[in-house]
Amino acid sequence: MLGAFPGIKMGLKKSVLVFGNEFLEVDNFAFKVGKKMENKFNMVYCRSPDEILECNDKNIVILDVIKNIDKPVVIKDISRLNTRKIISLHDFDVAFFLNLMKKMRIKKNIKIIGIPPKGSADGIAKEVQKWV
Repeated sequence: MLGAFPGIKMGLKKSVLVFGNEFLEVDNFAFKVGKKMENKFNMVYCRSPDEILECNDKNIVILDVIKNIDKPVVIKDISRLNTRKIISLHDFDVAFFLNLMKKMRIKKNIKIIGIPPKGSADGIAKEVQKWV
């Protein structure tokens, strides 16, 4: 068996790693958009940023909410992500983890599809699909 990455169905569909907190209204929109794309892609709902390391795919697509944007964007340059000071493990977010991976020279081709925190999940899912 290849790798132990929960949720990945090897060889079926392209995988998209979805981040956020499905239980917090302010941080669950990526989960809502991901649910709309399940028929086209293998949506992997991640609980922790370190799950990126467990993915054996060379090209990784991440779906996450980005504050202060009105429409979806694609980010390929990790250094464009803002990180904040780490006070506790709760602050250990995807942006911090990706920048840490870069500093540690962990090589993965990562494309982040950032979506606004609210809107039409159906409409955004249709727009995002072309970038996966």
